[in-house]
Amino acid sequence: MPELPLTYLYEPVQYWDRAKAYASCAGGRRFSVAHQTPGTTIAGQTSFAATTPTFLIRQSNASHRVVLSNFALCQIGTPAGGTIHVALAIDASDRYSSGGTAITPQATAMPSALSPGFSFYYNPTCSAGSPRYLSEWTQPAWAGSIFNPDLHDGVLIGFTGSILVYTWAATTAPTWVIGGFDVLEDE
Repeated sequence: MPELPLTYLYEPVQYWDRAKAYASCAGGRRFSVAHQTPGTTIAGQTSFAATTPTFLIRQSNASHRVVLSNFALCQIGTPAGGTIHVALAIDASDRYSSGGTAITPQATAMPSALSPGFSFYYNPTCSAGSPRYLSEWTQPAWAGSIFNPDLHDGVLIGFTGSILVYTWAATTAPTWVIGGFDVLEDE
């Protein structure tokens, strides 16, 4: 096998499937959701319940579809008891019912003055619905562990809908710092 030139090893990698992500940032329709008070912790649950997601992205009647690109959750404090479960679901209806704490999504392009058409909550109460569960992951529990699935801009809801992220562990609920939810609005 012939050797590759050294310049080959140091060429920047181009991800053509991320062109939409760049365009959405340049157009002002890419948002990051992170708590605006760094270090704020958010508790998950000790068991799965369909009406109590840890995180909720909702659209009640917007003019843009929402695409979840990826997210990062950083475990902090007392490690959760047992294995941590993280489940991702989507629903065609706005599942938000009440409660929770809202976080205002921030535009990732500094010159953008656009506001998002979606809302983000942690620990809300949701109505029963007909969710489509897309993924369930598990990870060992230890302080400092990071959960960071790259969804490749592949989770989308329409002008009305919900993206639900559930986190739970038996005995002691996981405690998180939001590393960030990367969300774009599509035409």
